[in-house]
Amino acid sequence: MLDTDTGRLAITMTCAANALGLVPEDDYAHAPAESARAALAPLAAALGTDVPGAARAVLDAGVAPVLEVVEKMVDDYGIAKDDVLLVGGGGGAASVTPHAGARHGAAWRIADHSEVISPIGVALALIREQVERVIPGATDDQILAVRREAEQAVIAQGAAPAEVSVDVTVDPQSNTVRAVATGATELRTQDRTQRRTDGELRAIAAEGLQVDAAAVRVLAATDNHVVFGGPERRRFLRKPTHPVRVLDRDGVVRFASADARVQQSTVGAGAGSLPELIAEHTAYGDGGSRAPALQLLIGPRIADLSGVLDESQLISLARTEVEGQDRSEALVAVLEVRS
Repeated sequence: MLDTDTGRLAITMTCAANALGLVPEDDYAHAPAESARAALAPLAAALGTDVPGAARAVLDAGVAPVLEVVEKMVDDYGIAKDDVLLVGGGGGAASVTPHAGARHGAAWRIADHSEVISPIGVALALIREQVERVIPGATDDQILAVRREAEQAVIAQGAAPAEVSVDVTVDPQSNTVRAVATGATELRTQDRTQRRTDGELRAIAAEGLQVDAAAVRVLAATDNHVVFGGPERRRFLRKPTHPVRVLDRDGVVRFASADARVQQSTVGAGAGSLPELIAEHTAYGDGGSRAPALQLLIGPRIADLSGVLDESQLISLARTEVEGQDRSEALVAVLEVRS
């Protein structure tokens, strides 16, 4: 890369990947391998190695901060290693993504039209707002007030109200109530892609569940999402688990669980049955009760209520999520029982 102001040259990851012949000829980041190797020769001499060794060193250094972010996200979201898929975007995606995938031991692919993914991402970016309050012994009404504040903040910034999702976390140790609202702009809500067929969705779910497509069952379905379940997995001296994958109709895995229960109903029926469903899956132990980690699929939204441990507070928030919705709207509850 040339700095036109100073005339100085900088070696990039794209240079290194091309020097190793890793970038396909039809890729936006492709450059002649001979030129890339010539650019890396001075670095190789300074490092006391050959050009391929210098190129690998550049790629290792370049993907290190990327993998730090990946590993933190995997940890924060509790994603199983087998479910990690790195998707590369940007003009240099073919220079970074394959090496990052190899170092992390994860599957990877390059996004379609990756060279223009950055401006597209800006145009379709989600609006996000976080509201956090310290409220000792927070009541249901106080928690709902924090939720409404976050929701109204993203709507005020241009999010389409029907697309707003609010994730609420209540930490009894620090007395913290946190609401994170995300909303899509009107541009993002438009139909941008042709939806996947049922067979394609089943194949994607089977890949994530690591089973044959024939072994995958549809547990629930709405106009926007399909919930797939894999075969029951038995473990020695432990209860069997029921793996679940939630996909949107574009084929994106929106939620993955190694063990979950799924119930489909309508908003009208679910509003009355949710308290009983939550109570049924609440765990009790020496440390008290722990409500299940709950995901609600309502229209285009997935309401993540997994950050709420108290049964009463969870019921109150679940009711809020379904309020104002058409009573005939499909409602799917995905619950994970906490140990």
